[in-house]
Amino acid sequence: MNQTLETRLYEAVSRVRQHWRGTRFLDGLEPGVEGTRALLDVARIYRANRLEIGRMRPLVGRAVAGLFFDPSLRTHTSMEVATGRCGAHFVYLQGGEGTWKMEFDEGVVMNGATAEHVKEAAPVLSSYADILAVRAFPKADNRDETVIRAFARYAGAPLINLESALAHPCQGLADQLTLADLGGNNSFQGKKVCLTWAPHPKPLPQAVPLSVVRAAILGGADLHVACPEGFDLDAEEMERVHGFAADTGAKLTLTRDQASATQGALAVYAKGWAATDRERHGELAAKNAHWTVGDEAMKTATAFLHCLPVRRNVIVNDSVLDGPKSRVIPQAANREPVQAALLLSWLL
Repeated sequence: MNQTLETRLYEAVSRVRQHWRGTRFLDGLEPGVEGTRALLDVARIYRANRLEIGRMRPLVGRAVAGLFFDPSLRTHTSMEVATGRCGAHFVYLQGGEGTWKMEFDEGVVMNGATAEHVKEAAPVLSSYADILAVRAFPKADNRDETVIRAFARYAGAPLINLESALAHPCQGLADQLTLADLGGNNSFQGKKVCLTWAPHPKPLPQAVPLSVVRAAILGGADLHVACPEGFDLDAEEMERVHGFAADTGAKLTLTRDQASATQGALAVYAKGWAATDRERHGELAAKNAHWTVGDEAMKTATAFLHCLPVRRNVIVNDSVLDGPKSRVIPQAANREPVQAALLLSWLL
C-alpha cells in the first residue's frame, strides 16, 4: 500500500468533512462551495491513482445498494465500477421488475399491484447497505420527486440521488470536474459557459439542465442560459442558486439568443428539456428545430458538452459531436471519480 497516496487520500477526505457532514446528496448543492471543491480534490486523486486505489481497497467490507426505477448506462456502470474499485460491494436492484412493485403514497390501501411500501423498503435496505443510491425520474409530472423524497425521509443510510425530476447531482459534479479541466488550474471561475436548449422529440425532465446551472454557479462561471420562448427553466429552482452566486462571483444571463450565448464560450453544453406547456412540446420543439447545435454555434467556443445519451443530428450535428471540440467522452468518464469521491468521503 502506498502510504503517501493513502495519506493524501485521507487528508483530502478530511477536508470534505470539515465543510460537509451531510448524509444526503440530492441536488448537488448540499456540500456548499467549499465542500464541493474538496470533493473535486478527492475525485482528482482517485482519477490519477484509481488502479492503485483499487489495489488498496480502502472501502473493503462496505456495501452500496443501487435501486434503479429507470434505465441507465453511464450512471449504473460508473457507480458500480467506482464502488468495486474502492473495494466495496455493489448491489444492483431494478425497481418494479427485479424487486417488488413499490408504493410511496401515505395512507394507501395496498390492495392493488404494489406489494412493498417505501416505509419498510428504505430502512430495510439501510440495514444492509452503508449507502443507498436511487434513480427515479418521472414520466409525466416535471416536478414529481416522490420517490427520492420518500427515500430521503425513510432511509437510515446516506442517500445519493442518481437522477430525479429536478436533479442529477452526480452528473453536475462530473460537469464541474470537466469544466475545471477545460478552464485550467482546476478552475473555471469567471469563464463563460453556455447552457443551450436543443430540440428533442420527448418532453424531458429538467434534472440535467438544472444540475448544469447549479454546477456552473458553484464553480463561479459566467453562465449564459439560452432557450426559446416557452422553454424557461423552473423559476423556483433557478432562484435557489442565487445565494451561491454571491459566494462564488458567478454571473447568470438568460437569453433567447443562442448565437450570443455560445460566442466565445469555454463550453457549449446542449440539452433538451420539456416545454412549459408539455402538451404542446412536440409542436414547439419542431418550431425551434434550428436550435440544433452545429458548426456555426461552435465556431468560437472551446468545447462541446452533453450528458449523453444524445440524439445525433437532433440535439447536435455529427460534425460537432465527432469533431475536435467534442469532450463528451472525457465528460462521461468523469462520472466514476466524482462518485468514488462521494463514497470515500462518506465511508473512508
